[in-house]
Amino acid sequence: MGFNINIDLAGAKDKSLSKLLLSTARQYLREYGEVLDLALDSAARSISVEVLPVGEKESFRATVFGYGLATDGSGRGYLTFEDVAFSRQWLTLLAARLLPDKRLPLPSGTPMGLLQTLL
Repeated sequence: MGFNINIDLAGAKDKSLSKLLLSTARQYLREYGEVLDLALDSAARSISVEVLPVGEKESFRATVFGYGLATDGSGRGYLTFEDVAFSRQWLTLLAARLLPDKRLPLPSGTPMGLLQTLL
């Protein structure tokens, strides 16, 4: 009689990275609101975050699809993406206008080499 142990290593890695990124996102976005949840799905290359903005009663969800990491000539790190969607349509429209290059600057000091290895 054998044991059948089904270990989802990718899922475990995604959960661990999600917790790490949640902690970082909470620090980075604290002046704008409370980050309630963050979920990374490396197989789908998506990151979803739920935020309760300062002064608001309802949270919203933002999802980045087709994420990647890049640096510019100065070494500044960016989160690149194919598409972004929000649970509020006006935010999706605003993002399309304000982020035509489909990239978000990462905080200075972001360990890009480590992130590229993990993601």
